[in-house]
Amino acid sequence: MAERIMAGRPTPKSSRRSGNSNSNTRGTTAKPTAPTPTPDEARELLEIKLAQLNSLLWCCYGDGNGWFEEAGEKHRDNMLWIAADLAREAEMLLEVSGRG
Repeated sequence: MAERIMAGRPTPKSSRRSGNSNSNTRGTTAKPTAPTPTPDEARELLEIKLAQLNSLLWCCYGDGNGWFEEAGEKHRDNMLWIAADLAREAEMLLEVSGRG
């Protein structure tokens, strides 16, 4: 079985979530249980999150192929939820990195 599910650079070890998994649901404002990354780790994670967000939005809208409209309401809602989570995480990482 593969060690990683997603392609891309791995997150720094100190930023990975611990074995405790809180079941976060949409719309909650619960703080993540992961330790706060250092400013350097935050900048690296910010790059990763923005690359993921860029790819997700390109798939949804970028090439104008109509796929997003054809995906159905449930999938569109979930993709926008992912985009919102990525944007929120990027904002937090920007603050931690010292640029916010």
